[in-house]
Amino acid sequence: MTIRAAITVLAIPLFLGILIINGLLLHNQDRAEMERALLDQALTTAVTVAQFVREMDAPATQLAVPVRAKALRAALGHVTDLDGLYLVQPDRSLVPLRASSVGWDAASLAVPGKAYSVPSGSRRRGDRWVTALAPAGKGRFVAARFNAEPIDAHMDGIRRDIALIAVGLALFALLLASVVARRIAREIDDNRRGLEQGYDVRAADMSIREARDLADAARLMRTSRRAAEDRRTAAIARSEGAGDRDDAIRKSRSMLFPPIRLANESREIAMRMCGDVTAGSFFAHAGDADDGLVVIGCCRACGDVAALAAAYDVRRLIEGCHDADAATSMLERLALLYRFDALVHLRWRAAAPQEGERLLVLADAETEAKIREWCAISAGLAPAAILANIEVLLAPDAIIALVGTASSADGAECGVDVGLDREDRAEAADVEHFAHRSGQS
Repeated sequence: MTIRAAITVLAIPLFLGILIINGLLLHNQDRAEMERALLDQALTTAVTVAQFVREMDAPATQLAVPVRAKALRAALGHVTDLDGLYLVQPDRSLVPLRASSVGWDAASLAVPGKAYSVPSGSRRRGDRWVTALAPAGKGRFVAARFNAEPIDAHMDGIRRDIALIAVGLALFALLLASVVARRIAREIDDNRRGLEQGYDVRAADMSIREARDLADAARLMRTSRRAAEDRRTAAIARSEGAGDRDDAIRKSRSMLFPPIRLANESREIAMRMCGDVTAGSFFAHAGDADDGLVVIGCCRACGDVAALAAAYDVRRLIEGCHDADAATSMLERLALLYRFDALVHLRWRAAAPQEGERLLVLADAETEAKIREWCAISAGLAPAAILANIEVLLAPDAIIALVGTASSADGAECGVDVGLDREDRAEAADVEHFAHRSGQS
């Protein structure tokens, strides 16, 4: 089923259902109001004429006077749908004030105790009436009959109008379904063409949220694919030995500082260098299963080779410490031996209350803000997974360390090395158990 057919199948019954409900309410309410108005009009006519003749001793004679007859005809001339108006005498003789056009035996009606009006006739077409009776004193009463056929004619017109509106709404629903379906299909087609031809579709140009989400997902897929292709290309270039000294330094740094992931039952620590960072960049961790110190920084030296060597030496000395206190003391001594362009550290304790994820970043202000925002919206993921996502999706030039809650399926308890970067299985990643490390110490 196409989008247009699905929307049409839903829209037409919805519009017609609303019309039918409203049409029935309008039809029934309008008919009830018109019938009530006709009953009131008939009762008013009968009561008014009854009061007019109540004090007359000889109504037939007195109403025959030309002046009164003319006045009565003038008054009744403004009353619509009046078919018959009679004064019924005590002896059941009739005084016709306006004769019925189809014949009406008003003398057969019983003398009313009070004025009232009711529907009468067989209620079939051509025999629908409203009759009103009102006592006129001295055993007399006034009988008035009104034709109810105009009500049915009016209701026929309303039913015709409802039918025409139903047709119009059905056409409108078809037009609306066509417009909406064309709009949705156009944005879906844009995404499809982008996937087929390999170009990015701007989500901002799309007005439908789901289509924007699809465009974002497609862009993420293409970004991941390009990143994988770039990594493969770089791996081929490295394998062919075509790099210069800078390539050699970057290759050495990637070998000396692969992404690190450390975990125990309560904590997980991930450290990673992303993008193009200076040769003297380093990260390190010292401690045991209960207490530890995470350090990231950048050594300054006369050249890139010397800076890389200094960075590795700093890491080796820090990680050679048995506990966090020894590592803190070592940092103070290293600050006298090496010049650090930047140095930040974070101490964690297993006994301390969980404070969520704690982040260390060395990057420019804009990049750091993006990384911190990404970590905030990724709360709940394992730190290693967060850093892997940051490297693929943000592609920053930064040194990052993240301390968070240990994931439930990290393999740390087995003491094995696994690749945690799902975007590149060939990328180096270390998994060390704190207790295992402290045992070795």
